[in-house]
Amino acid sequence: MLDRALPEPDLVAIRDAITEGVIHRLLHEEDPRFRNFQLCNACGSCTPYCPARINDPGANGDRGYLARKVTAALQAGRRPELNLSDCVQCYSCETVCPRSVSIGGIINAVYETEHLQPIFRKMLLDRGGLPPQAFLPVYTSRGRFRKFVAKAILHPYPVDAGAVDEVRKLLLHPLKASVFSPPGHPAPKRSLTRPDQVFHLNSCCAFNYPGADLSQKKILTALGVQYKTSRSQTCCGGAPHYMGGAGFADRLLLTARNLSVIRDTVDPGGDIPVTGICPTCSDSYTTTLELLSGSANRAVVNEALSRIGRGVSDPGTFSVANVLDLYPLYLDELRRLIETRLSGLHVGVHVSCHYRKMNGTLAIPPGLQNLTAVTGARVTRSVMEQYCCGGVKNLFDRHQKGRPLELSRLNRLVYQDFMQHRLDMMVVDCPGCELVYDHMGVPVLHITELLALAMGADPRETVYIQGHMTSLSPVLNRIGLL
Repeated sequence: MLDRALPEPDLVAIRDAITEGVIHRLLHEEDPRFRNFQLCNACGSCTPYCPARINDPGANGDRGYLARKVTAALQAGRRPELNLSDCVQCYSCETVCPRSVSIGGIINAVYETEHLQPIFRKMLLDRGGLPPQAFLPVYTSRGRFRKFVAKAILHPYPVDAGAVDEVRKLLLHPLKASVFSPPGHPAPKRSLTRPDQVFHLNSCCAFNYPGADLSQKKILTALGVQYKTSRSQTCCGGAPHYMGGAGFADRLLLTARNLSVIRDTVDPGGDIPVTGICPTCSDSYTTTLELLSGSANRAVVNEALSRIGRGVSDPGTFSVANVLDLYPLYLDELRRLIETRLSGLHVGVHVSCHYRKMNGTLAIPPGLQNLTAVTGARVTRSVMEQYCCGGVKNLFDRHQKGRPLELSRLNRLVYQDFMQHRLDMMVVDCPGCELVYDHMGVPVLHITELLALAMGADPRETVYIQGHMTSLSPVLNRIGLL
């Protein structure tokens, strides 16, 4: 009798009861992502800016449908009835909302609770980031195990044991998201000036494309910009957070700890530009600096950091120098550094969701197009600039459900557009987008890799094209770079 399967209605009732318990707990704890959801009037302001197109008014003619569906469910203490994996948590909705309601933040909070990935949190505690093993299923599903092994041997994640110990001590006493106050709308973005020195972030996702990291360093050196790195810098918590393995507070504490490391690493005095190849890192630092601008949030963070002998007293001295903001300041110099014009290359460009949100305008920023044009490559403008690539979170979800080769709705849209325009490759600003395109069989380069190739970098030694799952050799052979 005890081993008899539960009838389907009973299973549904149990699932709904568990989920409603989750929602009630999140509401009771006053998670900052939930605090002002009652202000939403489903005006539809966020609809045009959702890169994942999950609030497509074409389906029902209602611009505010998604917002109403999410907030009405919370009012009733129920889970929003939608596929949480479709939302990429770019928070574009929050950025444009006239009342600062974060539909994406609400979805993120529920997803984080329902899809908790203990393995990602264990990796943070054991390795200080997402080590190569986190990406192994992506390679084995495509029959690219040898590429994975080669990168794991040649490009290990550069974190020392002391840093991992600090992360472990920090995260073994987790904070609830409710201890933080939401910052409201972000402050006006400071203009970035041409820096003499930057701190270059070690992205845990850069394991997949070490060429993007090596290319970034080549470009900075060629421009005469000194860069510093540190093996004490760990994962910012962004990727684990979006994939359900690190909470809102975990991400904030990890990034704040890294700010302390950066302060200790760079020369004292003046502003500290923080740069890297990953817009999720840039977004983590931008978000954390906004939260730390409030004295109450800063006090909570510094109390936690004091357990490991760290603290952040001067968030105002840091600035985020994303590559799409930094390199356009050097367009003339980059033009002079080009050794081979890539005029035979027909490319599409894809600006990442997290950069667009971090940028704050939500229009398609010109940086990626302008930098691609510097190389001489021919850029085709298309709807791919507006859509999400499909997202790394969605990619990992498909692996966990045993459907690794399946293309999501967004994957299909961008792939069809790529084929329709008969492009040679895609150019992106994000190693996560690069992984998604590469996994679906589209030749792709990070913008740093494209620039480095045009500047004469060795395709294998610096750009490391042999690490890509989808071969770039046919295209590069055709234009004489191999």
